[in-house]
Amino acid sequence: MSRLLKWVLPALCFTMSVTSAIAQSQMTDDQIMSYVEQGIALGKDKSTLMDELTTRGVTKTQAIKVFSLYQGRNPADVTPSQNQVIIEPGRAHTVNGDEKLEDKGVTFEYNDTSMVYGRNIFRNKNLNFAPSENLATPRNYRLGPGDEVIIDVFGRNQTTIRSVISPEGSINVDVLGPLYLSGMTIEEANDYLKKRLAKIYSGLNTRSDTDMRLSLGQIRSIQVNVVGDVAQAGTYRLSSFSTAMHALYCAGGVVDPGTVRSIKVVRGDKVAGVIDVYDFLQRGSLESDIMLEEGDVVLVSPFVNMVKVEGAVKRAMHFELKPGETMSDLIEFAGGFSHSANTSAVTVYRQNDRDFEIRTVDSSDFASFVLQNGDRVTVGDLQSRFSNRVSIHGAVFFPGTYELDVVKTVKGLVEKAGGTLPESFTGRVVIHREYPDMTREVVSVNLASIIEGKAEDFVLKNNDEIYISDSQDLIARSTVSISGMVNNPGTYPFSMNTTIEDLIIIAGGLRPGASTSRVDVTRRKKDADGLHATSEIGHMYTFSLKDGLVENGDRHFVLEPYDEVVVRQSPSYNVQRHFTVNGEVNFPGVYPLTSREERVSDLIRKAGGLTDFAYAPGARLIRTSTEEERRVAKEMVEIIQGEENIDESQKDLEATTNLTFSVSIDLEKALLQPGGDADVVLREGDVLEIPVRSNVVRINGAVKFQTAVNYDSSFRAKDYIEAAGGYSHNANRSNAYVVYMGGRAKRLRPNTKIYPGSEIYVPEKVKGEKKEFNYAALMSVSSSAASLGALIVTLLSSLKK
Repeated sequence: MSRLLKWVLPALCFTMSVTSAIAQSQMTDDQIMSYVEQGIALGKDKSTLMDELTTRGVTKTQAIKVFSLYQGRNPADVTPSQNQVIIEPGRAHTVNGDEKLEDKGVTFEYNDTSMVYGRNIFRNKNLNFAPSENLATPRNYRLGPGDEVIIDVFGRNQTTIRSVISPEGSINVDVLGPLYLSGMTIEEANDYLKKRLAKIYSGLNTRSDTDMRLSLGQIRSIQVNVVGDVAQAGTYRLSSFSTAMHALYCAGGVVDPGTVRSIKVVRGDKVAGVIDVYDFLQRGSLESDIMLEEGDVVLVSPFVNMVKVEGAVKRAMHFELKPGETMSDLIEFAGGFSHSANTSAVTVYRQNDRDFEIRTVDSSDFASFVLQNGDRVTVGDLQSRFSNRVSIHGAVFFPGTYELDVVKTVKGLVEKAGGTLPESFTGRVVIHREYPDMTREVVSVNLASIIEGKAEDFVLKNNDEIYISDSQDLIARSTVSISGMVNNPGTYPFSMNTTIEDLIIIAGGLRPGASTSRVDVTRRKKDADGLHATSEIGHMYTFSLKDGLVENGDRHFVLEPYDEVVVRQSPSYNVQRHFTVNGEVNFPGVYPLTSREERVSDLIRKAGGLTDFAYAPGARLIRTSTEEERRVAKEMVEIIQGEENIDESQKDLEATTNLTFSVSIDLEKALLQPGGDADVVLREGDVLEIPVRSNVVRINGAVKFQTAVNYDSSFRAKDYIEAAGGYSHNANRSNAYVVYMGGRAKRLRPNTKIYPGSEIYVPEKVKGEKKEFNYAALMSVSSSAASLGALIVTLLSSLKK
């Protein structure tokens, strides 16, 4: 609620300052706040609330107080206080704070996408055309009710009279009574008062050492109306020094389809002035801007002529033209042509009654061609063409573009470009020539012969382009590559006389674990003159290194283009590997794997043996699956999913193959027979868990009471099931199983042996599962029974005989 008030109340201050003249509000601060809170609760938006409070006569002073209450600030931090005095040398004017519109960059929302030149001037909060109250009072300023006049009599007689012009238009001076000043200019009022005050101060007429001066103290505010095509039409109270441009700024500026060329100020039943914003934008002149008076109406009517300019001008947008304005005026408003514009003619697209037509306006007709509403003017660009350009590229010292008049031949252009580089190929230079119809031709010359004077120099034409090749460009850029146990394997540019040792150094040297006894080089088979394919496609060379140098093999062996060097890994190199033992051993922790054949018994030995509390039959080995194992598991799941219709939850469970799995071990047997079949070989990452003895057996799943039962050596599986209350009605007895502490699992039968720490699990039957009637089995049994019956009959018959 309070956050919403932060934007409602400032906007409320603005609305109350720009409403029509209203008597003092009868609403208290609490009533204002209550009204706002109730409005927000009812879903009213900020504009509705502002309008409603304005009609109820809420003043800006009250709004400031309420705003300060919720912002926790001093009112002076939010907006200038009432009767703020603007300090300046000499007499200062004061402004009635309750009536002066605050220029705080009020933002109005409206849709104007036409981009009309001149409209955005009123949307710049830094250009508000606000009157300066520090200036001397204009002599043509007309006094009105609310103005405070200051009459200074100085010289032999000295006095100061301050008085506010009453609503009737007069001030009251002792002895003289009411003096009517309303409607007079400062100059007229000064002469009038001088004559009237001469009756009291006779020296004003006869003595030169007594004089009088009239000035303004507190200035009044005036009420004006801004109507027409503006963002926020309405009645505004402004400083009496305000002009029409300031009133337009306060109203949010002109919007479509409003005019900025013919804004009228209506005073009474006459037009007091017409404002043309383009006078200010084009010449910086505010002569047409007039000072407003009480009751003035600023009227913004729709435009008459709107023309769009696009293309190569400095301001491509819409412009409003007065009747009779020409193409020259439009180009001036657009800021003139851009540097790439075709200034000889412009194109005008004009709409007639039924269709469009195109007019081409030559530059000689700009001053006489009158534009119409809806015209679209397009200024074209110059084509990127040159009349005296030649260029040179490739193996010269200063490639680039040159003037044809300076370099007229190939030899002259090459010399202007600093000459050819040492690696240039001058036997054949290619010249690309472009003809006026945009067709192209390739011409080749022997630059070496031209330079030596053996051939005639070639004359260039406009837009000729010369390319001199680098001799290396004519040969494929060869490479060599190195892979394997080097720090920076990759492909490198080929250089002459590069050896294996050189390439290893270029590749950052050997990595730890690199084999110095096996470095292979494979080489392409090249036979440029061959006419028949052969089975041989390459060669392989093997070397050994010692102290970074080739020891076995051709010690003078150098690499050729596209050779591939492979540094093998030493077969005896292995990084450190570790496994972990936890639980009931004397020294649990992480231990290094020191042999490929290291087993569980070796790990127990490294850990100091089992403690007296260890339960060896319950030992478990947790192993991390390899990438290959996970891949195989995933493939198996996909095969099963393709053959069986399993539910989605089971499919998702099986698809996410575990990163770890349990390896069933028999630790007692492994310790009795180290190195035997029960002594599992370890691998990196294995975790061996040695638990303490557990004296309970857990029964879970589809039993009547899931529980844990104290281990009894005389109990069998059925006894533990009975201890859990027996099977439940939905038990899947045939698939029940027991999991021993060591990780082994076994299908449950009534007499299955149960060990301490075991867990019996009875799954539930799957709902809807029915055994299918096996007709094939029935037929097989029936056939067998029939055969058996026939055999018995035959035997009985034989016995009777």
